[in-house]
Amino acid sequence: MKYYMAINGQQVGPLEESEMPGRGITPATLVWRQGWEQWKPASQVPELAYLFNQAPPQIPYQPGPQPHYSGQQAYSMETKPPMPKTWLVESILVTLFCCLPLGIVSIIKAVSVSSLYSSGDYAGAAKASKQAGKWIKWGFIIGVVASLLYVITNYAYVLSFI
Repeated sequence: MKYYMAINGQQVGPLEESEMPGRGITPATLVWRQGWEQWKPASQVPELAYLFNQAPPQIPYQPGPQPHYSGQQAYSMETKPPMPKTWLVESILVTLFCCLPLGIVSIIKAVSVSSLYSSGDYAGAAKASKQAGKWIKWGFIIGVVASLLYVITNYAYVLSFI
């Protein structure tokens, strides 16, 4: 379809749509084509709308080739989920005060949360966080039960001498 443009009060054309950007068309430029009664601003012509579209938004930063992990969801930089809780402080406390073997397992799982998250394996990081929390809870429960048994045993031992 050929159009005429009004540039600086002068009629220019007929022009193909592809020629119009080179002639300085703007959304306010008046255009006319055969079959119309009046000139129209170019912004009101749906067929010319693509000439005024702004550049697409900038692509977000994506470092190098992304590794593919089985079962992993794809996330863009804008939708990257927050890092799951690492449980590292709790793991250390359980190791020191409650139950050494279960505390060590929870420390290993807690440390793996941040490394999995940094590598982009969000599902793996969430799973490691859940496992670290599980081992901490079991270590704490076993530590409390063992402490109560110790106190009860010592109390019974002291009472046996009275």
